Amino acid sequence: MKIILLEQIKNLGKKGSVVDVKPGYARNFLFPKEKAILGSRENIKHFEIEKNKFSENLKKEILIAESRIEKLKKIGKIKIFSKSGLNGKLFGSIGVKEIFKSINKLGFFIKKNEIKLINGKIRKLGEYEVIFKPHYKLLSRIKILVE
Repeated sequence: MKIILLEQIKNLGKKGSVVDVKPGYARNFLFPKEKAILGSRENIKHFEIEKNKFSENLKKEILIAESRIEKLKKIGKIKIFSKSGLNGKLFGSIGVKEIFKSINKLGFFIKKNEIKLINGKIRKLGEYEVIFKPHYKLLSRIKILVE
């Protein structure tokens, strides 16, 4: 069954692509959740016209994401203070939630799902890198200093 994807789906395709899937998958999952529409000739012609608008919007989203990355880079290292033992091991751990809160306190507003931890939660004092991904095509590394 030919369908047109209305959003990017992992291991299936990007937004706007025409793909073949099993009819049950389309009827039971993709159509009810409005992730795809039927790939009829009319829909494909209509979607080709809309594709130009999507590409313009994508360019705008990428420009906005690039500006957010530049603003975050101007902040520099982000300091997070936490209690620790004598050997530098933290009481607890620092995860996405704590990093998210400390960045928002600096006046730079982001979403939690835009932060990715490279090696899992932070459990010791030191300097770490975290990935900031404001758009699925862009990412940047942020330095986190745990003191």
